Amino acid sequence: MKRKRSSRRFRNAALTLTATSTLLLAAAAGTASASPSTSSVAPGRVSVPQGISAGVIANSTSVSITASQTPVTVSFILKSPNLATLEADVTGGWGGLYLNTQQFAQQFGQPVSFIQELTSFLSSYHIHVTNVDADNLDVTTTGTAAAYDQALGVQLKNYVVTSPTPGLGGSKQQTQTVYGSATNPLLPAALAQNVVAILGLSNYQPFVSDSIPALGNPAVAAPSSSSSSSVLQTPFLPSFFESHYNLSPLYGLGASGQNQTIGIITLASVDPTVPQYFWNNTLGLATKQNRIALMNVDGGAGPVSLNAGSDETTLDVEQSGAIAPQANIEVYQAPNTDYGFVDAFFAAASANTASSLSASWGESETAIQEAVNNFTESSGYAAAFNEAFLEAAAQGQSAFVSSGDQAAYDATGDATSTNLAVDNPGDSPYVTAAGGTTVAGTQPAYPVTNAKGTPTGSIQVTIPEEMTWNWSYLVPAYQAFGFTSEQKTVTPSNGIVTGSGGGFSSVFSEPSYQKQLVSSTYQARQFLTSTQFKTVDGLRLPFGFHYTAQPLLTVGTAPTLASGSIGRAMPDLAVNADPQTGYVVYDPQFQSVFGSSYVQLGGTSFAAPQLNGATVLIDSLLNTRVGFWNPSIYSFAAGSNSPFTPLDSNALFGRQYYKVTGTATVPNDAAFSNGNFFYTGSSGAKFNPGSGLGTPNLTSLAEDFCSQMRGVCPIFNRLSNGSSGGSSHGW
Repeated sequence: MKRKRSSRRFRNAALTLTATSTLLLAAAAGTASASPSTSSVAPGRVSVPQGISAGVIANSTSVSITASQTPVTVSFILKSPNLATLEADVTGGWGGLYLNTQQFAQQFGQPVSFIQELTSFLSSYHIHVTNVDADNLDVTTTGTAAAYDQALGVQLKNYVVTSPTPGLGGSKQQTQTVYGSATNPLLPAALAQNVVAILGLSNYQPFVSDSIPALGNPAVAAPSSSSSSSVLQTPFLPSFFESHYNLSPLYGLGASGQNQTIGIITLASVDPTVPQYFWNNTLGLATKQNRIALMNVDGGAGPVSLNAGSDETTLDVEQSGAIAPQANIEVYQAPNTDYGFVDAFFAAASANTASSLSASWGESETAIQEAVNNFTESSGYAAAFNEAFLEAAAQGQSAFVSSGDQAAYDATGDATSTNLAVDNPGDSPYVTAAGGTTVAGTQPAYPVTNAKGTPTGSIQVTIPEEMTWNWSYLVPAYQAFGFTSEQKTVTPSNGIVTGSGGGFSSVFSEPSYQKQLVSSTYQARQFLTSTQFKTVDGLRLPFGFHYTAQPLLTVGTAPTLASGSIGRAMPDLAVNADPQTGYVVYDPQFQSVFGSSYVQLGGTSFAAPQLNGATVLIDSLLNTRVGFWNPSIYSFAAGSNSPFTPLDSNALFGRQYYKVTGTATVPNDAAFSNGNFFYTGSSGAKFNPGSGLGTPNLTSLAEDFCSQMRGVCPIFNRLSNGSSGGSSHGW
């Protein structure tokens, strides 16, 4: 397919951004760092970055030596020999025919001779190569702990560590006993020069799902037709996404996802019968049968379990599959480890059967930054993701990753720090980061009870316009959720500091496609101010919050990285993700936890798979892949007829938006804003941190993609004004 190339204050807050921007500078260039001095390594050996577990291990005490026969899986991520060319071609908008996997391997993979050298070296230590992806960039191996100790000059030990729980929002901490290496692995220099990272020297589970239950009672009855009411009728079905963001007309033009495949990247297993029941029995949708294929990567993700995050995979498949009902679905299930997540993306890219991919798992850049030894070398981890995303883009595969659910404070969920931070891997400039909004309207009343549980009143909130998702509007309703004050609701451990992940990366520089629309200055309303600072791994980080009910509008400047550029801004766009205006998810496992098989959930977990399904629908209509969105959508947004509605209001909405009954109270200074607890809209701006380019008109966007590729798109002449009409697909 041919494509045309697209053209293209607060003193404490400033200190925080500046501090974090100094980290992982080598990662911003997408390459492994310089090795340490030769005095610290064996002769002829060079240090190679390992995964993100290094920082956790370094701050833990070992409890024993890992048993020598412990089975270990390790992935060697190889460096693309033409990486700079690949990066420029992708960020500039792919200008020619998309590559197949073999062509990609020939141009951007390592030569077979190098892989044979690596295989021979590892075999001499009884380490077996179990898979070489077709792109020649990811080599998966298995062996014993003793074998890797000898081959890589490390000593695997067992550590007791804490981490967020993977499932149902990841708000609770769990204890893990994991193996890991406190030092980086070593390779002969001839091999090390072509290795970006060695992943898998720890089985630490760092990733959490970006799905969150609605506050109050998230359990709901089986969905039925909505009644007319001034109150929002939630939870929504996928059809709300279709109608609200104007995707529905494409069904009337014959699009259904036919001849396309959706790719879901996940770290928890799914029972395929559950989404099938949701489509057929709950929605009454005639979907394609036997459409789900489970692709187990590195042995798979283990048994189906809510504790592991299977609800995340279930909702990903349910939402994307409902939007594109005739598409096939490949679910790449991998272990919740650094090598598992990266390998899953490489597997999906190398298979090259899915025209669009999505993932709704992540961790903060801060957690990765803590893994950097002496802050002088890249972990190689972020660079490994980038290569997989770049391959997907070169092959015309769209890719979406959730932007995170901790608003501007992504690190509160894993590193427990309250510094401004964004989520990885959505921070990559080679993937489309999906943020979240709150839908306008009056929400159902939140009941207030006394200490005995007796109802004493209620609080009802009206959202005046679709806004960047943040729960600042729930803080004044603290009584309804059992808190004793507004301040108590924003302690980092309780989960109220929740919203659309977004801001500026401290790892990756601003890509070329953002330069026209993303300003180096931003507007903010700082509801939360950090209360203390501690030094962690040599980095001074803030912790704790003080709450300001009516923060002033201020102007700040994005941090400048070593490249001289500001950081990559995210997300790229936003759709409804607030759990309070969220969607229904069906899973029989919910019954034991919530008392119902249907639960109202939200989070940017919904945004990524919904956009994934929408892309496959567009691909089926145009009968071709539209590819990596970002160079195109920023170009479209800069034009006079943008398919996006920016969320640019910087208003502070006051007490008049709360309705109180009984003895419930709302503070006189109650207020909320269109922002993510920090970044807010800037009047007239086409890009705003927290919501990106804004909300999409997906039919207009489909027409823009068609026009970009073909010049003339007569199929859209069947629509009134090019953006309305058509029909839904049976709900």
